[in-house]
Amino acid sequence: MKTDIAIIGGGLTGMMMARALSLTGADICLVDRSSSQPADTQSPDERTTTIHAAGMRMLRTLGIGDQLRQTATPIMRIAVAEGAPLTGLAARRRPNSDLTWQATDEPMAYVVGNADLQAALSSILSSNPAASEASRQDIAADRNNAVHVMKRASLAAMNRAAGRMILDIDTGEGMTSRLDAKLVVACDGAGSPAAQLADLPAREERKFQTAIVSVLRIDRPHENTAFQRFLPGGPFALMPMTGQRLSLVWTLPETQAEMLMAADAPAFEAACLEAFGQSLGYLHLDGARLAWPLRPSVRKRIAAPGIVLAGDAAHAIHPIAGQGYNLALGDAAVLADCLALALGRGLTPDHPSVWQEYEAGRRAERLAMSAATSGINQLFARSPTMVRRMAGAGFAMLDRSSLKDLFSDVASGGKLASAALLEGRYPGTAPE
Repeated sequence: MKTDIAIIGGGLTGMMMARALSLTGADICLVDRSSSQPADTQSPDERTTTIHAAGMRMLRTLGIGDQLRQTATPIMRIAVAEGAPLTGLAARRRPNSDLTWQATDEPMAYVVGNADLQAALSSILSSNPAASEASRQDIAADRNNAVHVMKRASLAAMNRAAGRMILDIDTGEGMTSRLDAKLVVACDGAGSPAAQLADLPAREERKFQTAIVSVLRIDRPHENTAFQRFLPGGPFALMPMTGQRLSLVWTLPETQAEMLMAADAPAFEAACLEAFGQSLGYLHLDGARLAWPLRPSVRKRIAAPGIVLAGDAAHAIHPIAGQGYNLALGDAAVLADCLALALGRGLTPDHPSVWQEYEAGRRAERLAMSAATSGINQLFARSPTMVRRMAGAGFAMLDRSSLKDLFSDVASGGKLASAALLEGRYPGTAPE
């Protein structure tokens, strides 16, 4: 089988990438390890993804924003604090956060359930829609191509020959299929087999933390606030969900995480209350607990002749600021522009301008986010108490500084990466 673009990995990044690149007019084949059978409804996916304002504009342009409108929770306020929660008289005299951002108009970000996002992406890929209402422009209808999906398939081997990428695809039960592509887009995670085959190595941090994810139900309204408290072992983050629920991401030293995963519900709730405080009332465990070891990594290069990396395959960052999927959205938006411009000039998807401009276009944001998230985590999780206190005082100073608006702009997205989709336009089109 021949195709223009072979996307390896059918997760949230791979599906979103397929939809974005389909708008360029290229033929797309998505290689997805998962089965076409319905998911196990007895074990629903309660994980969430944080999508900044520019990312939501992009999703609306891709035609899936309306499907998320009813379930996405807007973030109107961000509250950051250092150290253990205040108690007693101190809690009454001082605010419970050192640094806050308050949205005045558009939400700064949205919290979306992974299951909802996956369902919306699956629906849009299977329906091959016309241009969405939010994105209607003078674009030829054939730019909105269908995506061919290979289910229960995985990459077995990859070689470059005569300017083409030749892929052996494992289709199960000892069967393989040959896929001939002009460009490969690896969306197959931090341990990316495609990146290894392409000799694009990653530099990994030493593993010392584990992230616990769950859902908490609260007694008082969260008022669409995202909370982040920097504790000695790692950050404790709560993201608003529909109703009086919060999505928990708690980063801890490995041994402490193991103990909390083994603890019963009352003990876990008590630990959460001790870590966060009582400003929202009691924190009731309202979902299953999941845990995974954290090992952020960065690659010197994310592109080579015939292949580019995206999502966690390109940059596995610490979840400290909830920016992982936003980086993936930026990857897709920039690559879609590079591809659309090349095709508009009569060039092929494997032309050097595509992967070279993609590499250059992603350098600033991915390196800045990788350095910022790992640096802040290391500062608060591994520094002496005095250094952490000084950093916390820095939060209070930033709260009164004009630099606060700059950080708010960056958090809303589209500042470190310039791309049409992030601005609500089709790939390769100029602003009106």
